[in-house]
Amino acid sequence: MQDIQKDLPMAMTMAGLAAISWYIGVEINMSLFLLFKRRRGLYFWSCALASWGVILQPLFMLLADFDVWKDPVPSLVMIYITWFIMVIPQSWVLYSRLHLLMRTTKTLQRIKYVLIFNSIVFSIPTMVIGTLAQATNVNPALPSFNLKWDRIQLVIYFAQETALSMLYIFQTYKHLKAILPLQQRFWSLSSSSTTSQSKEQFSVLRHLAYVNILIIALDITLLGIQCADLFYLQASLKPCIYGIKLKIEFAILNRLIRILQRQQPSRQGAYLGSDRESMNQLGSRGLHYEEEDKHGHQGEENGAGVLDLGDRQTRAHAASSALVA
Repeated sequence: MQDIQKDLPMAMTMAGLAAISWYIGVEINMSLFLLFKRRRGLYFWSCALASWGVILQPLFMLLADFDVWKDPVPSLVMIYITWFIMVIPQSWVLYSRLHLLMRTTKTLQRIKYVLIFNSIVFSIPTMVIGTLAQATNVNPALPSFNLKWDRIQLVIYFAQETALSMLYIFQTYKHLKAILPLQQRFWSLSSSSTTSQSKEQFSVLRHLAYVNILIIALDITLLGIQCADLFYLQASLKPCIYGIKLKIEFAILNRLIRILQRQQPSRQGAYLGSDRESMNQLGSRGLHYEEEDKHGHQGEENGAGVLDLGDRQTRAHAASSALVA
């Protein structure tokens, strides 16, 4: 577009943010396809789709904004398709990791239905209205309505992702409390009687809280830029923020899986995992688990095929193995 071509500082900012997005997206793809043994399941493909969106969204934005791709209709269609695969899978990543800790089938079903509803109702109209408003002259009032709708859908997805993050913090607290009784509040580590395992629980909870606060702060920043009508900055910053959020997802899952693997005994009584194990090792080696006990009850599958194996600790171990394997 002519305006951005005359604004050198903004053009350079867009180029820098696009480069960051591409670096993060490529790194996430390498981690997914090199370290995950089983390339299947909701968690894997949600991360993969979101990372592809992080790579492709800035590319098509730059091609359209700088008139490299001059035909507005196909360029806008590709921009909104890459927006869809970048934004929508992010919530499904958050949902799929809940199976690591949460076995309440009815609650998970309700969350899934809400995500399906929001994924359809607030994404398809965004794509259709945005394309018509920017590429056609169907209705003179449509561009103004498109700006308002963009803010609405941004707020909806911000609230959805924040609620999922808060639920994950709560479930993590409950699960760690069940594994080893908490001896003091997780933000206080001054007691000399606190065991090393309890300290690690507090550390995991605190790390989880801090990174989710960072995610919320990034989303609020994006929301503020959107409301300030800084279109080019918002469009180039969004893929970068979503890429950072995906990297944080790996950090959260990595930390929790290490503590679960170290604390969960196998059926033979031997402990699987050690302090040195990471998600990379889990992904490359893979951990096998029994799919169904003859005298047990089969639970609801998560994205990677996790089944109810009996007691809560064994289920968590199986879920963590399936997510990373």
